[in-house]
Amino acid sequence: MAEKLETNFVDHICIAVNDVKKAEKDYIDAFGWEVAYRYVDEPEKIRVTGFMVGPTAIEIMEDFDGTGEVAKFIRKSGEGVMLISYNVDNCGESLELLKRNKVKLIDQKPRWFAEYKRNFAFIHPATTHGVLTEIIDGKY
Repeated sequence: MAEKLETNFVDHICIAVNDVKKAEKDYIDAFGWEVAYRYVDEPEKIRVTGFMVGPTAIEIMEDFDGTGEVAKFIRKSGEGVMLISYNVDNCGESLELLKRNKVKLIDQKPRWFAEYKRNFAFIHPATTHGVLTEIIDGKY
């Protein structure tokens, strides 16, 4: 039997969009939410707007040059939910547990998100029935 991965909460859900400014307006108009943060991630080639829903961020993101993973996702699947991220106490320890459970991983060791001082790693979508899954430690 697999070891249980202890998670704290759904950290964030990423929604791939063609136009982050339009999507931001649509979410504000539909739900009355306030923007919690915006950032550009140059290595990932994305612009992101985040809304907080309780402890969970809803992130809408667009690819800014058409060559990144968000653009590839949209070409394949259209706009929509691209990623679900679970908050864990320690990303490195959680990765080791997943390795013991023989989970197919994208990352063998945690990546560092310097802006928010958080470690994260990706689980291959083949493991989770097509859903890109992330584990991340720390808080916004």
